[in-house]
Amino acid sequence: MPPKDTKRKSTVDRSVLLEQINVPELTDTLFQSSCHGNLSTLTEILTAPTKNVENLRYEAVQYHHLLQVRNDQTRTCLDLAAMLGHSEVVKLLAEKSTAMTTDAINLTNGAGYSCLHLACAWNQLETVKSIIIAGGDINQQTTNGEKPIDVARRYHHDELVEYLEWIATRNQLTCIINDAKDFIGDPAKNLDKLKKDDKKKLEKYTKDTLKWSEENQTNPNARELFTNKIREAEEFFAPFYANVASFLAEMDMNSTRPSSRPPKSGRK
Repeated sequence: MPPKDTKRKSTVDRSVLLEQINVPELTDTLFQSSCHGNLSTLTEILTAPTKNVENLRYEAVQYHHLLQVRNDQTRTCLDLAAMLGHSEVVKLLAEKSTAMTTDAINLTNGAGYSCLHLACAWNQLETVKSIIIAGGDINQQTTNGEKPIDVARRYHHDELVEYLEWIATRNQLTCIINDAKDFIGDPAKNLDKLKKDDKKKLEKYTKDTLKWSEENQTNPNARELFTNKIREAEEFFAPFYANVASFLAEMDMNSTRPSSRPPKSGRK
């Protein structure tokens, strides 16, 4: 381990080196490259340094939060790439932004527009797909209460609307299965009312359904298939949930029911 004074000197040297970076010029390069889809330049700037290879520009981007900077039109680099349909740039910026800032893919401007909202407004289907794969939230709302699909509808981007409806259906099935997994594994939710055989049935069904979901996402009739699978899953889980709900209702009735015993007399 190096002495403390050596570490301090190294930190100071690093700060001096970073101060030599022309931040406004670097910021402009990031915006221009994002706007024009210059993937090679962005890759060069945003390649993280290693033990043997320095990249001061990457460190400057990280230190100054340049991927979160907005231009005069309140757009980030990711916003620009999303609007203009540069899907490969979107993938890179999404990855690097997320590494530097939590949930960067869903950051919004003052009006509540995320990069997904903007991609929908500009009818960039492939970019929308890339953003969703990177974690873009299809339910995020603007200050006017619009979700990305509402923006797509407003501009009559029918293919985008159809795709987002499919994603919502897929996500609904995933949510149903995840809720069931929580129910199976959390005694506070199942109240220990699951029999051993029932638990095995539930675990097998959730596992099989997740596998089915992965295998059928590219099926041409995926939306119809998933809609039917949602109905099937809800019907499968309903009796198990109803059993717990019935037990809770009975507990509530017992707690509010007046005692049948006569009050104790004060006499001894």
